[in-house]
Amino acid sequence: MYVSNCIRPNIAFVVNLLARHSAAPTKHHWMGVRNIFIYFQGITDLDLFYQFDQNKSIIGYTDLGYQSDPHNIRSQIGFLCLHGGTSISWKSSKQTLISIPIH
Repeated sequence: MYVSNCIRPNIAFVVNLLARHSAAPTKHHWMGVRNIFIYFQGITDLDLFYQFDQNKSIIGYTDLGYQSDPHNIRSQIGFLCLHGGTSISWKSSKQTLISIPIH
């Protein structure tokens, strides 16, 4: 969890998702862990760079996945803030309230 949150935030979501099943992982979950390590092998030369003379604009993005967890009917929400094209802040979390559609 430390690596995903502090050093490589680009894998934080999938690590959090796999950590939810750490008490009783299945073969499917172990394949997810293997895929994370394969991903690491392909991005060893990629880093985030903050340059002094970069564009000073701040751009924000947000997204919501309606009922993205079908087991407990919770939605996932997230945001990303970029400064000059490089991420400076992000968050992804489950909603605390349950959404049930009315037909």
